Amino acid sequence: MISLLLVRHLIILLAILAIGSTCVPDRPQADFLTPYHYQASTTMRLFIKLRDGFSNNTVTVEVNEQEVYRKSGVTTDLTISFADAVEVPVEESTVKLKVAVEGGQTQTKEIRVQETPFVDVWIVGGKMELRASKEDMPML
Repeated sequence: MISLLLVRHLIILLAILAIGSTCVPDRPQADFLTPYHYQASTTMRLFIKLRDGFSNNTVTVEVNEQEVYRKSGVTTDLTISFADAVEVPVEESTVKLKVAVEGGQTQTKEIRVQETPFVDVWIVGGKMELRASKEDMPML
């Protein structure tokens, strides 16, 4: 009688385990000895605005000596001090930014993207300035 009762309990237990395992969707089993490593995204954004001083210019922008922007006819809208903008994904925390106006000014500046991801480009008095900031500068 005891063995029959034991067999019966084992059958019920196996049935419960079998039914329970079908309710859980297939998924990889966790390996508690080896932690799962998530791939951290290191992509940051560099925001470059062309502001005052552009008048039908061809402008190029390079980040770490790679051209990321080239456009002809760039002209500042004087009512808002804005000519154009470009957003550049970067992997490095420090980059070399170069902005050039064809036949005119060129300026290069090292930018710490995590600290100052916003760069405004101004041509004031015939001289180009790259102004890096931690916050986006409002347009006038």
